[in-house]
Amino acid sequence: MKQKLTARDIQSIAKLAIWVLVIAYLCFSSGEHFHEFKIGSFVPEWLLPYMDKIVHFCMFFGLAFLIKSLYWQKTVEQKPYYILLVAGVGYAALTEVIQYYFIYMRSGDVRDFACDIAGMTLSVLIFPYWPRFVRWLLG
Repeated sequence: MKQKLTARDIQSIAKLAIWVLVIAYLCFSSGEHFHEFKIGSFVPEWLLPYMDKIVHFCMFFGLAFLIKSLYWQKTVEQKPYYILLVAGVGYAALTEVIQYYFIYMRSGDVRDFACDIAGMTLSVLIFPYWPRFVRWLLG
């Protein structure tokens, strides 16, 4: 019997869909407008050359976290979350291939893909400890 989606399930799916669109926007836009942000004012100078890698790590950390939370809430029935994570890895690869071949002023990079995978991996590893961390943080 198929389980009915609750309002919380729909909200979680919507968050995931929005996050996927944010990643697509960040990966596929030309990047010309990113220079408008004054990143140097709040990021240490030694970190600036690595900002691209940090952004890739964070984008896919969030993606895996949202995928895992869908599974955790049992929104995705009878399908292990790792199937969705494989889809996330495929999405990471697809973004780099599209950047390499089709996006003007963007280039696909294996190191970006590696940061995507690293972000997803760390997210999956720390997810079970997240509620405990939040309780500790909020005291």
